[in-house]
Amino acid sequence: MSRTMVRNWSRLGPRLLLWVLLISGVITLASITLQVTMEYRRDMSNLRNALDVIEKMELPSLTVAAWNFDRNQLQAHVGGMLESPWVSAAQLRYGVKENAVITAGDLGADMSDVREYPLLHINGTTQVQVGRLLVRPNMEEVHRRTKERLVLILGTQIANAIVMSASLLLLVSALITRHLHRMAAFARSFVPGETFTPLALDRGQSPPNDELTLLQESLNNAYHRLNDAHAREQRHIEELERCVAIRTEELRTINARLSESEQAMRVLAHSDPLTGLANRILLDERLERALSRAVRHRRDVVVLLIDLNDFKPINDRYGHAAGDDLLRTQADRMRLLLRDTDTLARIGGDEFVVVLEDLEPKADITRVIDAMATALSTPWVWEGKTITVSGSIGLARFPADANNAAALLRHADDAMYIAKRLRRRA
Repeated sequence: MSRTMVRNWSRLGPRLLLWVLLISGVITLASITLQVTMEYRRDMSNLRNALDVIEKMELPSLTVAAWNFDRNQLQAHVGGMLESPWVSAAQLRYGVKENAVITAGDLGADMSDVREYPLLHINGTTQVQVGRLLVRPNMEEVHRRTKERLVLILGTQIANAIVMSASLLLLVSALITRHLHRMAAFARSFVPGETFTPLALDRGQSPPNDELTLLQESLNNAYHRLNDAHAREQRHIEELERCVAIRTEELRTINARLSESEQAMRVLAHSDPLTGLANRILLDERLERALSRAVRHRRDVVVLLIDLNDFKPINDRYGHAAGDDLLRTQADRMRLLLRDTDTLARIGGDEFVVVLEDLEPKADITRVIDAMATALSTPWVWEGKTITVSGSIGLARFPADANNAAALLRHADDAMYIAKRLRRRA
């Protein structure tokens, strides 16, 4: 029987496989080569167009800004170049000796593929070079897209190979397909435990001893064995279903507890346990995001650092419970004055930080500080005693006072200590 199976397999399998590999291989190779080449050329054209846009549209603005030493505008222009996927890094050198440098991205040590553009300013009849712009094209993006398209094209060509295989299989449909459909219908109609009529194929009185005959015999033998095993399996079904139901309920309960624990851990990790305000970790995240939005939209960010005056004497005189109640009360008062988009955080002891976005007029900032100072100085009652407290407020503004989060907080802290010494609000 083993020799017969090997001999019969060689009649059909290798021939179908040879045709599929030959036709699909030729089509796949030609299609991949053509498509990848065309897409690569299109990406290189887009990259060149992006560099042309920089040369024709960005250079005049950069030249004027470099001539006027407008660093904010220069930083905005250089940073905006990286919004194009075709630019990986840019550097502007300007000044008398090009000693002022603005860099976005990493130019790296290899300068072979870096494009250099001089900034030429026309002053009357004289042309003056006020700086240089270095731009590194993002060839990694071109290569990445090429790889992605190669994978996509390979997948497409595999699908094409499947279609081609199906077309080739139509050549033998008269010999195989109708019998396979008959076998599939037989398999679908089979019900374990019931009497069935053995599979019979319409192949004449003396069917050839090939794969179909072997499959027919195997199916009949397999279904006989399935009927024998069906009776044994039924005895275990109810027990298995009961065990599965119990285990499923246990898993559902465990997953629910894990979800609750994870949510509680996330809240604890980002909030102050006493006041429920944002803690230092969440403050740092929101402040970084606020500065990023401010850079993109060219807006200001205001940071207020608030310290309660005479908190320690109150805490020492009335106890920690009184101090905790005072902190919660002041936190609730300040929270009511802020918008949903603002951030109020407690960073330790009696220090709070407020992050304000989209407050352009100085009158708005003054209004917020006045409201904060009024709320902080509102009398507080503890065990029948009316106690008046106040707060010192330090202000820092991005980008006028600092250009990063750490420096902004330090500037606000310095301003708060000056206000505390002078017993002023800010």
